[in-house]
Amino acid sequence: MLLNAPIYIYKHVFIGLFLLAISANSSGFGYSHHQDEKYIDIQSGSLLGLGHVSYGSEYNDRHSVLAGVGYVPSLSNHKEMMLYSLRYRYDFSKRWNINDMTFNPFSLGVGLLMSDHDDLFLELPTQYPDGYYAPSALRIIFNYQAILQVKPHFQVYLDISVLDVGFISYIREPEFFYDNYDFLGLEGVTNWGFGVRYGF
Repeated sequence: MLLNAPIYIYKHVFIGLFLLAISANSSGFGYSHHQDEKYIDIQSGSLLGLGHVSYGSEYNDRHSVLAGVGYVPSLSNHKEMMLYSLRYRYDFSKRWNINDMTFNPFSLGVGLLMSDHDDLFLELPTQYPDGYYAPSALRIIFNYQAILQVKPHFQVYLDISVLDVGFISYIREPEFFYDNYDFLGLEGVTNWGFGVRYGF
């Protein structure tokens, strides 16, 4: 089973998918024309670390694939770590023109997030029986973005995201989140951040 594969398999898969995303064809964002485009994406927060740099390709004005790497500094509750991501984003067609800018209020995404941290694992530590825990260093991340295209090649965005484990907890125990967090309890499972992307 894939979840029990050795760690070197995960690393090779991530490297292969990263190279595949980089090799995809592309040029300005699809909002202004219908060519595919490549871009650099820089984000802070929203479960991707203090800084997360991704290389992305957009197809048909709607679909984006990104591969990136991020950094989380050492804090009182954990050591520093690196984050690696492979993400997909779908931009809905609803867009509003604001002066010379374009606002896209609905963009949804999903991706894989792999953490490089001594306290997390892809291979189950030997003291646990097989299948006792799922890999803690590999997570699925879901996100929402509101995007403002400032110039033909430049966008800024707000990102709100949730991990698979947070989503599952919210579904299993909604009353706990309703009682202890605002916004229908979503404050307890979501994280937010900001980003910019430059197309070329």
